[in-house]
Amino acid sequence: MKTFFSKFKNNIFLALILTIIFISIEQFYRVYNDILIFNLTFKSFIEQFIIHLLVISIINKRAIFVIYFIFSLFIWFQLVHFSYYGTWIFPLEYILFFIEFQEVFLTFKSVLGITIFPTILFFIILLLSIFFIKKFNNNRYKVKYLSIFLIIAVLFLPLRIYLKDDYKKNSNPNFEYYILKNTILTLSNLFGNVLPKKISGRSGLEQEITKTPNKIFENPDINIVIIMGESLQRDYMSLYDYPLNTTPFLKSLRDDKNFIYKNGIGSGVLTTIAIPSFFNMIKKPDGLPQILSTNSCLFKMAKQNGFNTYFYSSQATSELKSIKNYLCTKYLDRLEDGSFISDKIDDSILDETLVDRLNDIDLSHPSFITLHQRASHTPFLDYIPKDYRPFNKENTNNLEQNTIDYINSVSYTDSVLEKIISTLKQKTSKPTYVIFTSDHATNIGDNARQGHGMLDSNSIYKVPFFIYSINSTNDLKNSFGDFSYISHYQISNILAKLLGYSSAYEIFNLKEDMFVCGNDLSGLGGFRTISFNEDNKIVENSNKGK
Repeated sequence: MKTFFSKFKNNIFLALILTIIFISIEQFYRVYNDILIFNLTFKSFIEQFIIHLLVISIINKRAIFVIYFIFSLFIWFQLVHFSYYGTWIFPLEYILFFIEFQEVFLTFKSVLGITIFPTILFFIILLLSIFFIKKFNNNRYKVKYLSIFLIIAVLFLPLRIYLKDDYKKNSNPNFEYYILKNTILTLSNLFGNVLPKKISGRSGLEQEITKTPNKIFENPDINIVIIMGESLQRDYMSLYDYPLNTTPFLKSLRDDKNFIYKNGIGSGVLTTIAIPSFFNMIKKPDGLPQILSTNSCLFKMAKQNGFNTYFYSSQATSELKSIKNYLCTKYLDRLEDGSFISDKIDDSILDETLVDRLNDIDLSHPSFITLHQRASHTPFLDYIPKDYRPFNKENTNNLEQNTIDYINSVSYTDSVLEKIISTLKQKTSKPTYVIFTSDHATNIGDNARQGHGMLDSNSIYKVPFFIYSINSTNDLKNSFGDFSYISHYQISNILAKLLGYSSAYEIFNLKEDMFVCGNDLSGLGGFRTISFNEDNKIVENSNKGK
């Protein structure tokens, strides 16, 4: 017994050292960061001490090194994630990291600077941990079968969530939990909730599958052009009173009787969520069963009512790999992405090439055309011409550089829209309707925190919307009210009506709850309900994690 206590005190001392190292690194980051605060409590100290004491008491030294490497790696991921998004990692994001690896890589390639400080902290915590574990290894007490106990303990949390079907348990990281606790709990939700439901195909949020809307007009003799922007936030468009003239063309259309614009509310935080939801008329999650039924797929509806159908994207094949499955592509006469032009699977092209695609279409036959853009996605300057830089430090009152890069991309989109509308006016005398929105918006802020993919961002759903009529005597203003907001779902109902089908709305921009889906179509990534008060101001009801 005496030998046990004489050795086990070394375990206690080593665990205390490691606890202080981990706490010091995290609290140092919290003090350094402009969002977090110093939040060490006695409870969190004891919890971390117990974790370290248990790990360093197992027999195998190599296993201990592996565990501390994993601990350090998780801390690095969490710190990098927080540096960019301002949140800890959500359960579903562990999956998305691998599924959307190229998207993640392209985003972080543009903001490598934010990884420097977390990387320094990663090496400090890893090297110090290895040093002290080696130093105390010969004198520590090794507990038999403790590793088996730890494995059972690790499996207990996800098993409990699964058996109780407690999907809300640990579905969101807690701002004030220490990093290891957040990581353990969100991984428990991943393995106990998200993965089982992904595998079974059941989210618990499934909406009733609806039939195809009734056809009320046969073969409308019109053209419909949907321009789907990318990561475009309306707050940075002068059409919506941004102080810099980023969208001079659109602003010039404000008083045109054929031009209607509203504040759009995007349906998802990612392209892979918003585009399937938009083109399948999904109001709220889980709309995946509805999407798979193809009952409300706009391309199918268009094809079955006499339209030629086209989907042209400037984005690379690799960027669209998760989208095409949800677009009922058998009903598309032409589907081309950026790789069709670049001949490289990972290379997107400039949005202005979409004008050339438009020129190839015979608009004498009713056509349903989608032009899918890339500009305004990170890295912002990669998707606009190298000589297109109307804004700089001198003429923007010294804005943050990432904001300047972003508004340059917004301005470029405005110039592309002008070319598209000009081409349509020259090319056809048939009634033609141009509908513009964006898949989602993006967060633009200091310290390179621009980006999307997170429900926590209050700007992620702030997309633009306009409809512009060419050669038409149909006064669409009668189908819109004074309410200043319109959802993706309501916009897709406009398209259904133009395609000759019944719509859920007499007035398209009806004041009602609107829904923003998180980073999974099933709703497992959470969703946000956007409501409006009596003054028509937004009231955000968070359903993060459902």
